[in-house]
Amino acid sequence: MDYKPGNFLDLADSKTGRAIWRFLNEPENLIRLETASELERPALEALAARMNAAFGPEIHQDRWKQMIGHMTRQVMEGRGFQLDAQGIKVRYGELFSKASRYRRRKP
Repeated sequence: MDYKPGNFLDLADSKTGRAIWRFLNEPENLIRLETASELERPALEALAARMNAAFGPEIHQDRWKQMIGHMTRQVMEGRGFQLDAQGIKVRYGELFSKASRYRRRKP
């Protein structure tokens, strides 16, 4: 699956942007995103600490976090999930204070 960056083309086309897309699509991270969603938690809550360790303070800027959320939505929708709620408080990790929650689409 390819990322459709929209307004985030400048960031997505950078070395870090491409690395974040690969990171989000790693099999073990896909499992984490899905598991958090199935537990009715924001998907990115499961990856915040790992993303912080992998990419450092650069991605703490709001625009980076917005792009990560945009990427995550495309990943989740591509895996059969749909947006359930936005602005859900993240309990773990320092990178995100709020993130979106997804639920599996009903057949």
